[in-house]
Amino acid sequence: MNSLLKAFFVYAYSFVAIFMLNSLIIALLLKVGVSLTVGRVFSFVITPLVLFFTYKISVKKFIDFPIDEEKIPKAWLFQFIPFFLVSLVLFRILLTLIPKPSLMVFVFLNLELFVIYITFKFSVEKILKTKGKERR
Repeated sequence: MNSLLKAFFVYAYSFVAIFMLNSLIIALLLKVGVSLTVGRVFSFVITPLVLFFTYKISVKKFIDFPIDEEKIPKAWLFQFIPFFLVSLVLFRILLTLIPKPSLMVFVFLNLELFVIYITFKFSVEKILKTKGKERR
């Protein structure tokens, strides 16, 4: 399997896992009577942290060409910022187009995986890839 795909799958599965974990935590916080704002703040703090460290681990472990490790934060920002902006727009559009919440979330997550793949591939190939031979 392509090393880029391996790294992407690790990153994508972590996105799905953190999305489910955030949903579970928000539901539990609402059940015990905590404000929705607390859950959202938690989500907005935890999600980028988890995704950054997962990005760092996945590219260092699975990419089979030389990587300049100092460029990892920049590459992650080149992946995360477009992904985040597209996510906000996509969520609002799907919210108005699909009235059934469970179907909307299903479509949203599948489209998000596609967006993650495009932004992940771009960040790795344009920012992290250095000239030289492949790692052995």
